[in-house]
Amino acid sequence: MANVDPVSIGHDFPAEIRVLHVDNDEKFLQLSRTTLEAEDGIGEVVSVTNNAEATEYLFDRDIDIDCVVSDYELEDGSGLKLLEQVRDRCPYIPFLMFTGTGSEDVASGAISAGATNYLQKGTSSVRFVTLASQIRQAVSRRYVEKQVHRGFRAIDTTSEGIALLTNDFRFNYVNQAYADLFGYDSSTLIGGEWKETLTDEADDRIQSEIIPEVDSAGEWNGDITGKRHDGSTLTLTLTVTVVAEDEYVCAVRDVTERKERERALVRENERLDEFASQVSHDLRGPLSIIYGYLNLARKTGKEEHFDEVETAADRIEAIISDLLEIAREGQKTLKLEEVELVEFAIDVWNGVESEPATLDVESMNDRILADRDRLTELFANLFRNAIEHGGDDVTVSLGKTPGGFYVADDGPGIPEEQRERVLESGYSTEQSGTGLGLSIVQQIADSHGWTIAIGDSTGGGARFAFSDVEYPGTQ
Repeated sequence: MANVDPVSIGHDFPAEIRVLHVDNDEKFLQLSRTTLEAEDGIGEVVSVTNNAEATEYLFDRDIDIDCVVSDYELEDGSGLKLLEQVRDRCPYIPFLMFTGTGSEDVASGAISAGATNYLQKGTSSVRFVTLASQIRQAVSRRYVEKQVHRGFRAIDTTSEGIALLTNDFRFNYVNQAYADLFGYDSSTLIGGEWKETLTDEADDRIQSEIIPEVDSAGEWNGDITGKRHDGSTLTLTLTVTVVAEDEYVCAVRDVTERKERERALVRENERLDEFASQVSHDLRGPLSIIYGYLNLARKTGKEEHFDEVETAADRIEAIISDLLEIAREGQKTLKLEEVELVEFAIDVWNGVESEPATLDVESMNDRILADRDRLTELFANLFRNAIEHGGDDVTVSLGKTPGGFYVADDGPGIPEEQRERVLESGYSTEQSGTGLGLSIVQQIADSHGWTIAIGDSTGGGARFAFSDVEYPGTQ
């Protein structure tokens, strides 16, 4: 039993208790062994006369001892010395001081040193019956303590937050996982009120709805909002169970991220439904034109009808191109690089069919961190949008803001009531537009963590300002 973990002494309650009895009176030991082994539940009594033999049985031999019984005075040292050795190596094994040396000081000293109990030998025949009863009680109590320790150790090591609550909803016990969820140390919460880890709304719900149901049904399970030590909130799956009369155990699990993913999925599905509906509508328009003019062409043979078919087909191609770009945006991984803003924007402008439109740039040497491919798409869509709405002679400007940059034009601008909607997929104020270009701009900005603000330019047109832009050396 050398260096035994106090929680792991033995495995289960022994079918027959093995006792180590230490006494310098061999005849008394023989009488004790004969009498105790006749008692129910006691299987073997190992008798030794000194500390050295006792420690050998306890620490060096491969034998399980369930309880130690020792005299106070022994040949090679007092029973207290043996008690100290046992408590140092096996702090939780039952140790009964069974001695003829009787006084309050002796009893007090034994108990203070860690003895489980103190009994006087006496002379009555009942003395061994009493000792047997004390042995059974001590071993049984130790078995219960081990089970409790095992249970709490299991609770302490689980990743699920668990707390025991008194009938006035104060913490009687919390494991560290529970404390960590709310940003506390576990010892800080003990004795505190449960509502300290709940929002006011959640606390009202617990008092009015949850606890009455637990008291009647024995358990409640559902989602509730918790409150961390710093005041932030989290979504919890909570299970509350009655474990004793008006006492409760609650288990919590942080599902904030899962709930946010679920909400995001709902929003995304709604957006996709709306998007699919808008795209279907946009495609049906040019398809109807194509079918109509094809029928006219068949009937009349006039070539101008084919021009209308070609225009409608070009619009379908533009819609499909933008749709593919949106799909790609959702799959791309950012590759951030240093980009010289003005030089990069000019290169993109030169690749857009922009004549006779003009690009006017501020004199600046700003470098930003961005994904080059995505930034190309962002500028290209902004430039095309300005030309589409402002006409061939529109002037587009690029400049610096405190948090990033802006792209503006001197076209007709965007009415204030439309500014939120223009970034939505499929929204367009032009019959020939796909309504997807600015949605792509929004996606690219979001992927970089940038914020878009739409306003009026100094020339009366639209101004798209991008903030929260990263610069080299700020990562």
